Amino acid sequence: DFRELALEIMQVNSVGTKNLLEFALKNKAGFFQASTSEVYGNPLEHPQKESYFGNVNPVGERSVYDEGKRFSEALVMAYKRKFNLDVKICRIFNTFGERMRPNDGRIIPNFINQALNGKPITVYGDGTRTRSFRHVSDLVDGFVKLMDSNISGPVNLGSDQEYDLDDVA
Repeated sequence: DFRELALEIMQVNSVGTKNLLEFALKNKAGFFQASTSEVYGNPLEHPQKESYFGNVNPVGERSVYDEGKRFSEALVMAYKRKFNLDVKICRIFNTFGERMRPNDGRIIPNFINQALNGKPITVYGDGTRTRSFRHVSDLVDGFVKLMDSNISGPVNLGSDQEYDLDDVA
């Protein structure tokens, strides 16, 4: 929960990322940043291109996560520019697959748990919002391809196929 862990989330995305960057620099290692599509906030562009800066609320309740990830991306790129550190930034979109925690708060496990427990499926908003989904095995394939590439700027790993949440439910 963003309210309960707000300070910890900010700490990981700032101090934690800096500590890992320093470790990579000291050990002459590359650095992989697992970022998120949340850096786009409530996007006005669909699908989002990596060059899109987003539509974010820097002081909203969720901002500790999306702004924390935006900060960590900026920090990673600062290390690339200053120290020529080999970096990869991956912006992960909605991922699903085996071994998801039932209570992790994402759409797919929420819908499945509600259905299995005979509860009404909760769709926030009017149900016309869309999401792209990517299976975890496809995500891992994307990680490998990114690591084998010469790309150092952010790369979106999601799907260009969007689904209405009502249809998913």
